[in-house]
Amino acid sequence: MNSTNPSSPKNETTSFGELLEKWESQSQAQEQENSAGKGTLIEGTVVDVIGDTVFLDIGEKLEARVSREDFSETPKRGEKVSAIIKKRVDGYCVLSKKEADQRVGWETIKDASQNGYPLSGKIVGEVKNKGYLVESEGIQLFLPASHVGVRFKESTEGGKEFSFKIIELNEKTRTGVVSRKTLLDEINGEKWEELLGKVKVGDKVNGKVVKIANFGVFLSVYDVVGLLRQNDISYKKFAPFKQYFNIGAEVEVIVLEVDKENNKLSLGIKQLYEDPWAWAKKELEKGMVVRGIVTSLTNFGAFVELKEGLEGLIHTTELSWAKKPPHPKDVLKKGQEVDSEILDIDFEARRLSLGLKQLLPNPWEALSANVRAGNVLEGKITGITKYGAFVEVESGIEGLIHISDITWDEKEKNPLNLLKKGQSVQYKILDVNLDAQRISCGLKQLSEHPYEALRKKYPPGTLVEGRVKSIVSFGVFVEVEPGYEGLVHISEIPDGRNIKLEDLYKVGDSVRTVVVKIEPNNKKISLSIKDFDKAVEREEMAKYMKEDNQPSRESIGSFMNLNQNR
Repeated sequence: MNSTNPSSPKNETTSFGELLEKWESQSQAQEQENSAGKGTLIEGTVVDVIGDTVFLDIGEKLEARVSREDFSETPKRGEKVSAIIKKRVDGYCVLSKKEADQRVGWETIKDASQNGYPLSGKIVGEVKNKGYLVESEGIQLFLPASHVGVRFKESTEGGKEFSFKIIELNEKTRTGVVSRKTLLDEINGEKWEELLGKVKVGDKVNGKVVKIANFGVFLSVYDVVGLLRQNDISYKKFAPFKQYFNIGAEVEVIVLEVDKENNKLSLGIKQLYEDPWAWAKKELEKGMVVRGIVTSLTNFGAFVELKEGLEGLIHTTELSWAKKPPHPKDVLKKGQEVDSEILDIDFEARRLSLGLKQLLPNPWEALSANVRAGNVLEGKITGITKYGAFVEVESGIEGLIHISDITWDEKEKNPLNLLKKGQSVQYKILDVNLDAQRISCGLKQLSEHPYEALRKKYPPGTLVEGRVKSIVSFGVFVEVEPGYEGLVHISEIPDGRNIKLEDLYKVGDSVRTVVVKIEPNNKKISLSIKDFDKAVEREEMAKYMKEDNQPSRESIGSFMNLNQNR
């Protein structure tokens, strides 16, 4: 790796699973048998945090959930997380980040043991008269009292980190024994004295690469080995780094911490350069158009890098003016250079929201005159959801045909089965809401409401003969036409309140009724049996009046009285 800017790796995604390369190869047969099953290590992207649950996108249709307790701090949306599959249940997958951290931590500890690296850890408990419990990489190890070393006990409080040497590991129980005394004995005090005389925190120095580990790079600075951790190499999270370092190469670094007592020399590369968020605070503002490179595409949006370590998210809703957001892969490609508008900047949370559609013409501002309530148009079905179907109204504009507006047929259990994506249909525009950018459409409105058609066919007073469909306590239901029933209320049955309806009427009986009224909005047909004779009489009177060219005033008056006395 050259020393000009070793913190500039290419924009590639690194898998946290690389830390388990050895473990994965040893259990390959088990992984094949239980691929993506219980115990599998997977990587996901944080989609949201709701209450005590962190939701991840793991590239599958079902959602994945991790307990918030598995995180030391609340993760940010878009953050990559490695976790272990615990179980799959209907609709979602339960994961454990804690177990993944422990698994990776154990591999780190094994690597340190095999290669003789010092291990950093914190004292988390004391075993009376025997020693201490040390937590390192999420794993608890034992530090015997005889391996404590000098000037140690008084410094065990406050969460301070110490370096240890691994002297024993137990693979089955995933525990081990560490020694601080052994580590201190291995250190040459003269080298530390020389180092302290030459460097201090903040100095730029050259270090020689002596070892490349999964979690960082060990460099020799004036013969004292220091650690350049992965998160101190680049401002970009989880950036790959191994390919940029070679054993024996010299690298310019900055001294972050010098602690002779604990044999701790911390080094950094990214600190040699300006924090991209410090740059953003000076250069960026809301509403600005910026250019960047698409680094990754997820189900919820696209990440765009404006500067190394500075990424913004174009959420799916900000990709297009379409009401139904497209998948990011249908709009952008990884590695593509793209312009976008800054919608929001949160410097404290280090979150940048970008928009693509804001740079495109808003089709809602140029709707044609045809897109008006009451007009009938033709378009293709662009998508189907559980609550309805989307139809293309104009380029970039979709309308929703709600499931209740597809058909008048109440017997159709799932009206959505009548439509297919790509199907061309005629539809009626029911409402256009420009403020909400919403268009409501309907298919059933292209034909007359069936009860309205019945109302026109059977005006009040029409004689109808039908069959009894059912008998209830408050009346009799009579089929007027196939699929349409009217109610003869007991008040419209001669002496209906004083008789037992089942004794007078049977299901299937033919009865003669007269239409009282039909209410389309309520889908209600009211019939009468007791007025049937009066209706017949009125019909006869009407025929008589038509046959008599000059009806007397008495006959007209009698007919009017009959009509009023109903």
